[in-house]
Amino acid sequence: MLEYLIEGLRERAPLRRSESEMATLLDDVCAGWSLDRPLLSRAADYTRTCAYTDDLFEVLLLNWAPGSASPIHDHGRQLCWMLVLDGSLRVDDYVRLDAADVAGYARVRPCESRVLEAGGVDLRSRPFDLHRVATSGQSKAISLHVYSRPLRSFLVYDEMAERCESALGTYDAVLPAYTGVLPR
Repeated sequence: MLEYLIEGLRERAPLRRSESEMATLLDDVCAGWSLDRPLLSRAADYTRTCAYTDDLFEVLLLNWAPGSASPIHDHGRQLCWMLVLDGSLRVDDYVRLDAADVAGYARVRPCESRVLEAGGVDLRSRPFDLHRVATSGQSKAISLHVYSRPLRSFLVYDEMAERCESALGTYDAVLPAYTGVLPR
C-alpha cells in the first residue's frame, strides 16, 4: 500500500489535493495496510522511518512503543496528515497564547484531547497547530505521516518553562525500496 500512496502523491502532490481526496487516499492505505519488513523500534520511545521524500512531499512511518510520547510540537509550517495504521494514539492539542514574536519564548496551554484508533486521521494545517502524540494505554502503535513538503525543522515546546526551540526532522531509518525513483 505504500507504493500505491507514494505513486498517487507523485502523480498529484498533497497540496494539489482537496482534504477529501487526501482522506480517500489515506482510507485506501489503511484498508490495505501491510509492510513486508519490521520497523525499527526503541523501548519506551518512537522511531521515525522515511518511506519517501522529494521536494514536494514526505512520507514517514512512526513506530510507537508502549508508553512513548512526542514532545509538544508544530510542523514547521507544513501541512501534516497523520493516519493511525495500527493500535491507538492519544492526540493532545495545544494553543499558543503569545504573539510568537520573541525567539525561544512560547506560552502554550492544552485545549483538547482525543484518541485515534486504526484508520483515524489527524490533519495539521496552520502555522502554530500544536499537538503532542502518545500511545494510548500500554499498547504499541504505528502511524503514517504525510508532510506537504519535507519536514526539515520545526519547533518543540516546553509548556512549564514557557520555551520553544528548533528541532531537526531526522530519521531513525530509511526504507530503500520506496525512497528511490519509482517506475511510472
